Amino acid sequence: MPLVVATGARSAEGALLPAVEYAPDGVARPLGLSLGTAAGLIASLTTEPRAVLEADATMPDALTWAASPYHPTPTIVEAARALYAQHSVAAIARHDAGARNLHLTAQRLSTLVDQARAEGRKIICFVTGVPGAGKTLVGLNLATQRREPDAATHAVFLSGNGPLVAMLREALTRDDLARRRARGERIRKHNVGNLVKAFIQNVHHFRDEALRHEGPPADHVVIFDEAQGAWNLRKTALFMKQRKGIANFAHSEPEFLMSYMNRHADWAAIVCLVGSGQERKFTLARQESASGFGRQRRNSLTGICPSLPNSSTPTTLPGVR
Repeated sequence: MPLVVATGARSAEGALLPAVEYAPDGVARPLGLSLGTAAGLIASLTTEPRAVLEADATMPDALTWAASPYHPTPTIVEAARALYAQHSVAAIARHDAGARNLHLTAQRLSTLVDQARAEGRKIICFVTGVPGAGKTLVGLNLATQRREPDAATHAVFLSGNGPLVAMLREALTRDDLARRRARGERIRKHNVGNLVKAFIQNVHHFRDEALRHEGPPADHVVIFDEAQGAWNLRKTALFMKQRKGIANFAHSEPEFLMSYMNRHADWAAIVCLVGSGQERKFTLARQESASGFGRQRRNSLTGICPSLPNSSTPTTLPGVR
């Protein structure tokens, strides 16, 4: 039970303890307490939870739960290795409602990418969820499914987390090298590493590539991990001036990356993985300037926002066509 104790607050003489309220899943809602009432509430909890458990047959028995086997969610590196070895999201995720939602979201994104290509549209999808919900796993799944360099729907997974990018690349390179050598292939680690680098990149390197030429990127599908961390106009302009020697840069990072994808004449798909509660930060950064993804093709931008883990049904974003 989450308790918020205001240590400087004074409790009135004979003050009643706050009522304990439970959400539908049996988790208690946070309680605000003073230091004087905290001890009394904790003492009263020795009997109350038992009554709650007995009243709700769906709640697990504490001893049974404690003795149950441990099924940890795979780490990002473990998940990436499994996906790269052609395992599905369903095969490596937890076997519960959250995992089912994860699988449905991954399927929906894949369908949307195929539709964008078939219909010649440019789309942007926002996948939201709390930490640990599986956003990065969904993004890696899409990238690994479409990692063949010559494929029309080749995807690239972008992250601003440099150590994560390096770790994923090294783990996937070692695994793929071992599999190839087990099959009798004579191949160098460097060559295998180049294949991995093609679909897992640092977002800043991807951005810098857009500065070097005026053409579109090689990829029609990009997945931005932790998109809420994208730089706003002020920070991007300062970086461009100090590090790139470009004065008066007039685009936020989201806007510039979207304009880079908009150079494709036919179709493109952007998938933004955004932490819950941070969606507005990314949207505001994108809207700092009038132009954005789809500007050159009016009404061509479709926004779709699947959420994890509570909803697998995408909805059109308000105000976005």
